[in-house]
Amino acid sequence: MATPQLRTKTPSLILASSDDRPIRNERTCFTGATLPKIISAENDDTTLYLRTSDLGKLGVLNFDWAVAGNSASQYRLVRVVVDDSLVESSGTVKTSPILLFNITRSDQTDFTSKASSSQSPSFQLLPSPFGSHRPFIPTARAITIARVASPFSINKVYQDSFLAGLKAHFDQTQRLVKQGDIIAVPIEASRSRWVHDADDAASNPDSLGPLPLDSSSNKHTLVYFMITNVEYDILDTSSPSHPSPQDLYLGGQMGELGCWVDPSVTRIMQTGIEHSRIPDPGSYYDLERKMSSGILKILEERDSSLLAPSSPFGKLLAMATASMTKWSLDCHLDLTFLIKGQRGVGKYTTISWVAQKLGIHIMEARMIPRQKEHSAFGSIKRPNAALASLSSVNLRPLQDRPSQPKAKVLISRISTCNRNDNSQLESPLSAVLQECVGNLQKSWKETGFPVPDERSRYEILASLLHTAVLSSDVSLSHLATQTAALVAADLVDLVARAHTHSLERTLKNKGLSKQSVQLAGVSLSAADFESALGKARDAYSESIGAPKIPTVSWDDVGGLAHVKADILDTIQLPLEHPELFADGLKKRSGILLYGPPGTGKTLIAKAVATSCSLNFFSVKGPELLNMYIGESEANVRRVFQKARDAKPCVIFFDELDSVAPKRGNQGDSGGVMDRIVSQLLAELDGMAGSENGSSDVFVIGATNRPDLLDPALLRPGRFDRMLYLGVSDTHEAQFNILEALTRKFRLDPDLNLRDIAEQCPFNYTGADFYALCSDAMLNAMSRKAALIDKRISEITESDLAALSSTSGVKHPYPLTPQYYLSELATPEEILVTVTKEDFMIALKNLVPSVSEAEMEHYRLVQQRFTQDKD
Repeated sequence: MATPQLRTKTPSLILASSDDRPIRNERTCFTGATLPKIISAENDDTTLYLRTSDLGKLGVLNFDWAVAGNSASQYRLVRVVVDDSLVESSGTVKTSPILLFNITRSDQTDFTSKASSSQSPSFQLLPSPFGSHRPFIPTARAITIARVASPFSINKVYQDSFLAGLKAHFDQTQRLVKQGDIIAVPIEASRSRWVHDADDAASNPDSLGPLPLDSSSNKHTLVYFMITNVEYDILDTSSPSHPSPQDLYLGGQMGELGCWVDPSVTRIMQTGIEHSRIPDPGSYYDLERKMSSGILKILEERDSSLLAPSSPFGKLLAMATASMTKWSLDCHLDLTFLIKGQRGVGKYTTISWVAQKLGIHIMEARMIPRQKEHSAFGSIKRPNAALASLSSVNLRPLQDRPSQPKAKVLISRISTCNRNDNSQLESPLSAVLQECVGNLQKSWKETGFPVPDERSRYEILASLLHTAVLSSDVSLSHLATQTAALVAADLVDLVARAHTHSLERTLKNKGLSKQSVQLAGVSLSAADFESALGKARDAYSESIGAPKIPTVSWDDVGGLAHVKADILDTIQLPLEHPELFADGLKKRSGILLYGPPGTGKTLIAKAVATSCSLNFFSVKGPELLNMYIGESEANVRRVFQKARDAKPCVIFFDELDSVAPKRGNQGDSGGVMDRIVSQLLAELDGMAGSENGSSDVFVIGATNRPDLLDPALLRPGRFDRMLYLGVSDTHEAQFNILEALTRKFRLDPDLNLRDIAEQCPFNYTGADFYALCSDAMLNAMSRKAALIDKRISEITESDLAALSSTSGVKHPYPLTPQYYLSELATPEEILVTVTKEDFMIALKNLVPSVSEAEMEHYRLVQQRFTQDKD
């Protein structure tokens, strides 16, 4: 008998019985969703889970067979199972992603269908006359299965693994299949790479033991197959053993609702390769990309801005979807786009999300310097993947063709791949390049990946911690602020470090066992994140010099109350009330601190960053200079770009007069100083005119000689807020400085800091007071050391033998200070107390860093710039 060809039947034909008696025809539309995990490996590919309330609408009982499908696909038999704990809402059914894809599948090239959109697929459910009995449908004589082309299915390394998995799939139980069905077989990709003898592995697959750093129960990837042909015999209704005619679908009798595959009867053949879209596995299978798939689902549920149409994901999805429509295929329109961004910003993860949404594969080709471009593109051409990710593109091999530009060589290779493969593909090859040089940027669509802002970091952290137990002192908003300049990979590492620290903290409790900790779980506290953030910052700072939020508070700053108020009005107001600047009012983001050296200019800038929770980016003027032409200006641009990536951020330019002197007065032949000043002015003007790019970036400059600065820097919109930081002109202000510097000291009760302040001259700067306090502490430590040495000498000469006999411990002779402090000294003996005599000795030896003549010069400078402003 010839093999029947599947046809799409109308519902009326499917519901017609063999004796033309009507059967109840009620259609109910349901929304499909995927199961979060495997419920039954044997039955999930034929089972729909729904709520009890939906049984009455459908007209079936629990464990009955029903018919599922829609106008765009063929109808098939499914079993209905009630599970109210699994299905939350009425009108929704949950099933495996494979069955949902097979029920709702449409034209494989229709990438604009609901299957590729964010909406859940829907289909119709109809009652069947089979009830809970085994459906009377044909058993296939033979089926033909083809591999769906993917990087794993075409690789011979994994052949034994996925063939063994395919055999196990059909050996478990009788399967209900239809022609065109997709089958997913999980394989352990890492295990396959350890197989050296393919014949031994195929003959004895159980001989492989556990692999290093691998779990034998975890399946790491999926290989897909398609049923391309089903051979079966139409059921003979004249047999006396068949059910009554009213219990038969005409479609079921002809095999149009599916056929049974019995491994003892059906001959199964695997041959050929097919090109098809694949379902989104989500979290159903235990895959390597389970984490990223789960995050994508969470972001979709929360309507995250990371998936907005204007986001890199939205742009890539729109371009990839447009290139894979029927019209694009008819016109042979190919798409190659370039994605740019920092390492770890999420480029590959976003590509995988796009491929997951569209149901296509990813083929990654790492074009290392020594690899020829022919071999790299050959590996892309063989799998016929829909998305080819070319990571770390390096065009050094292409330099061997001086007569042909490098960009043209790469473009011609991609075009050759498209021309050779479009005849076989149902979707075009789209190349995605992660890094690029030279003129290649002009040849493709570009999508940039910016560093995540505070809102994006909050959403990433919330998705990473959605299943974690957080203590009440953990604030994700505060954590998102503290993680400025960190990319997605850094945030993943931060969460992992926090989990590790919390586990270490819990295991230090000797009363808890590892088993009890594992069963009860561990909560994450703010201390865990603080420790993890410190380690992440240290690692990040070592690589690129990440801006940090300092730990200097206003308590560390003595005096300067008027300067504090002026700075906070300039910086804190735009941060706390951005609505005041929403109508186009430009904020003043440039502050210039000037005055004698040692008056606390750097300390003030750090205190501002701490109080406003801003990152602090300190730049010394000479650090920007470079011997190569153009690099000094590039350093200025990099500084502002890093600050924009780390916003809200404060850029502090120390010794500004050394990097931005008056133009035209320099003797350098290259004019590098003039170009640096021009670049700095351009960046400051860009900040003032930016609507959102630099709205949270503030610049604070510090200089001892404002008269040497280029006058253009002091014009409105740049460093237009000039604040003079002078020496303390009252003893009360000097007392405030001493109180701030000694707040962590152990002071003698008889010491009055006001008495010390009244003996200080008015030309002491903040640095001088710091030296005074440091010298006083050093004097106290020297006095304490002398007392300890005297005590050791007394013990050594007279009491050592008696001390040994009393304590029962034999002490070494002679007694060393290290041994005494660690074994014999009491806590009171170690404490250092600063007395008035210590301050008086330090005050007697202190020499002011700024003379009276220099102070007079700075007063004149202050008067000059104050008059200019007036």
